[in-house]
Amino acid sequence: MGLEMITGLIVAALAAIAGAFGLGKSRGTSIAETKADQQRTEERAAATEAVAERRVETTKGARDVQQTVNHLPDDDVDRELRERFTRKT
Repeated sequence: MGLEMITGLIVAALAAIAGAFGLGKSRGTSIAETKADQQRTEERAAATEAVAERRVETTKGARDVQQTVNHLPDDDVDRELRERFTRKT
């Protein structure tokens, strides 16, 4: 076996190792990006759901207040507004 052949084998082995490393890194990056995209999608879905829940609660609260106001006499409504909704200076 000549020196050139041994050198060629070493270079080929190093090239194979470098190729395997590059392929593994590329695949790992792809997997990480996929997981990050999935996590962002899940976070957006959770945020959208939370907003919808808050909107429903707010609507229910507004409806309850409207119903309460509708059932109170006018004097009681005026008194409630004066007591609860004053400007803070």
